[in-house]
Amino acid sequence: MKNILLIDDDINIRTSLSRELRFHNFHIIPAETGLVAINKLEKQPVDLIIVDIRMPIMGGLEFIKIAAAQFSHIPIIILSGTVTRDVIETIQPYRNQVIDVIAKPWDPDYLLDIITKATTNYDF
Repeated sequence: MKNILLIDDDINIRTSLSRELRFHNFHIIPAETGLVAINKLEKQPVDLIIVDIRMPIMGGLEFIKIAAAQFSHIPIIILSGTVTRDVIETIQPYRNQVIDVIAKPWDPDYLLDIITKATTNYDF
């Protein structure tokens, strides 16, 4: 079973996406902020990170910068309602690690396809 770190401050998003991914045999590690997520990354193995952009305390972009420095082997999917040109430009240095940027609301089939590829060593 693959471990997915799901970072989103919206409990409804964490709950619904966790339920959906558990149905497909993924183990979900929820985190409500980037800071909580860093602590979890230091304590348990993770195969994939799904992160929102806008969150309190430590947002997604700040989290990605830290993850790229400390956990560069873990692929990241951005899942956010805030997908702007500025976000795309900001993540350019991390495009080897950020494998996709998906806007909310997401297409469940597309997201599952990307997650499956990311957790089976698919070459993007």
